Amino acid sequence: MKNIFLMFLGILIALASLEILLQTSSFVIEQANKLSNKKIVKLADNKDLIKILCIGESTTVAQYPKQLVDYLNKHITKDFMVIDCGISATHIENIVERIDSQLETYKPDIVISMMGINDAEFQNAEIYKKHKLKILELFMLIKKHIEQIAADQLYADDKDIDYSKLQDEYSANRKELTQLEQLIDKNPKNLKAIETISILYRMRKDYVNVEKYVGIYRANSAAPNMHMLFMLTDAYIRMGKDNDAQKLILSVLNDNDISDEDKNIYLSKAVESYIYLSNPEKLKDYYNLIIKTKTQTAILDNLYKYLISKNISIKYYDYSNKFKNTIKTVNLNTEKIKNAYLIFAKKVIDSGAVYICMGYPAMPIKDFEDFFKDTALKSKILFVSNENNFKEQLKKTPYYGLFRDNFGGAFGHCTDAGNRLIAENVGQYILKIVN
Repeated sequence: MKNIFLMFLGILIALASLEILLQTSSFVIEQANKLSNKKIVKLADNKDLIKILCIGESTTVAQYPKQLVDYLNKHITKDFMVIDCGISATHIENIVERIDSQLETYKPDIVISMMGINDAEFQNAEIYKKHKLKILELFMLIKKHIEQIAADQLYADDKDIDYSKLQDEYSANRKELTQLEQLIDKNPKNLKAIETISILYRMRKDYVNVEKYVGIYRANSAAPNMHMLFMLTDAYIRMGKDNDAQKLILSVLNDNDISDEDKNIYLSKAVESYIYLSNPEKLKDYYNLIIKTKTQTAILDNLYKYLISKNISIKYYDYSNKFKNTIKTVNLNTEKIKNAYLIFAKKVIDSGAVYICMGYPAMPIKDFEDFFKDTALKSKILFVSNENNFKEQLKKTPYYGLFRDNFGGAFGHCTDAGNRLIAENVGQYILKIVN
């Protein structure tokens, strides 16, 4: 009787353990690339451990730091720890505000930053259609202004809320999005809150809620928001709702109220979802849908070359494309970014850590170097460029072999191959520092 009881108890314990494992497995998988905060804090006191802090936005979080660990494991004999502190869609002033606590918590020996793109100035896209009659053009500008005022009124009561900081806070943890949900319950037409919660659910790969809140946004917005449309398209693709994705893409392409510039932005983002899936056949369908509607977009040539490299049978588009050979220009050399870098660098250097100021892929490092011109900080910073290594690789590899999109003009979020290129480049500098 005792043996039966013990066997029954063992089965119950096993089932309970399995339930706990199943309940927590998805969270563990998503956090597998990071150590727990408690463990990191404990290890931070180990003076023999080389601690490398990676700071940045979506081009950092869960991107090149993982590849850097692989590279250093092969080339370094000392104990080290790479701490990924990247946060998607964050802004540079928020990064600067966090650095004091990060330096105190992790006590890094080396700090790598690749930051500023979310605050950069891009070449202005047309926000309305140009017309030959100037009076009509003026009317369109007034109409756009009125729409913006109306949109601002939808969340006028919440102007004291910093949605950027709120998004950062929720990005850094797995807490329920209670405050945003309460704001939306209070005002179902609060577009800023709806957009923020949609972004956060996408980061958490909760595509059902992305679909839900983008739907609410579209029902309450007078004008199409290309980023929201992209997130809905992305959710459909990630959930395997291919027909819904195709219908949405087609509706955007056939919408005469959406400018060619906005369509180009949307298509440049949506390609990321197909590249992420690594499914050339679905990417082929995407390409064919674009050329069937004779849509103007900058992604066509790079997309064609990528599909050819994957041995996909496809025809080259046969219509005039005004975006052919054009690259969106980006200006990182602004007062806002410069001032943030000066504050950030001083804090890192004063902490005793080695500061590596790293440039974005295929972009010149000169803008960042100029921030520190005629300052005592410049000689204390190690500048690492990712311009030539990417430009050389792009001579041999199709653009979408290294990038999943082109949100940054000449670059985008990297594929594994692109992140490996960054990791190997900065990794060589780290080896010199360590040795």
